[in-house]
Amino acid sequence: MKSLPLILFALISLAQWAAPLSQIFRYEQTLSKGTLIRLKCSAPDPYDPLRGRYLAVRPEQDDAAIAKGAKLRSGQHAYATLKTGSDGLTLLDELHAEPPASGDYVRVTVRWEAEGKAHIEWPFDRFYLNEALAPEADKWFAESIRNSKGVVAEVRVHHGTAVLENLTFDGISFRELLKQRVK
Repeated sequence: MKSLPLILFALISLAQWAAPLSQIFRYEQTLSKGTLIRLKCSAPDPYDPLRGRYLAVRPEQDDAAIAKGAKLRSGQHAYATLKTGSDGLTLLDELHAEPPASGDYVRVTVRWEAEGKAHIEWPFDRFYLNEALAPEADKWFAESIRNSKGVVAEVRVHHGTAVLENLTFDGISFRELLKQRVK
């Protein structure tokens, strides 16, 4: 009987570690096995005293057609199928209520829907920066945002999970550009 509280404590401790470890494992699997997609986006540089410096990543496409027969409502998760445009960037094709049987897709949240289209929220919105590079990122971004190519988010997708891997500008990694500017 004296060992029952110890066993319960051990089980509760194990459960507390299992949740974050499973999420880390899922994200690492997505980064190693996922398909690379490229999304045109904007990335202003806000500051949050609790979370530090990050680029607020906002893919330009934030709406998609709802697949025939799919019933979606606000706040519901949906599955967006992906297609590649002529410029090599990825676009949302259609939104489905259930994961598609084949092809790449991303699990998104429906914000609102009307007339066969839905406005969605992407599963990522921040790209964290080294605190030392953040002020330079702010200056660089203000100077470079008017370029026609813009910022491209490189995202890995695997079984509906999307992980933001990198940001690029004219095909060059954002981190590398900033390191060159700081030198």
